[in-house]
Amino acid sequence: MDVAPAGDGTFGRGNEQNFTGEVWLRPTLADASGTNIGIVHFSPAARTHWHRHPGGQFLFAITGKGRVRSRGEPGHVLQPGDVIHVDGENWHFHGAGPDTPMVHVAVNVQGAPEWGEAVTDEEYDEGF
Repeated sequence: MDVAPAGDGTFGRGNEQNFTGEVWLRPTLADASGTNIGIVHFSPAARTHWHRHPGGQFLFAITGKGRVRSRGEPGHVLQPGDVIHVDGENWHFHGAGPDTPMVHVAVNVQGAPEWGEAVTDEEYDEGF
């Protein structure tokens, strides 16, 4: 059994190549396939850039109010307790709402994402 004790965790600031706004990430555990679990804090209006994960991604909203949207589809407002699955071929973004912070747990299947361009303000607002 592997354990990531809460007291041992540290958060690092998300970089500008992958995030817009202030984002803090805490990596936890990973298995041999690269599947890993992270905890992510987004300040209001902060978000990921467009990205996709080789084996997909699960998001579990913990607190606040957020947004998740796949390219070309309507968005979903994330509320505490919501669970989202995005398949591996799906370019998407997620982050906080415009006026509220948001925390989620991310399960990234089969390793690191492929990153795309920044989500514009228009794309961030589209479909919500």
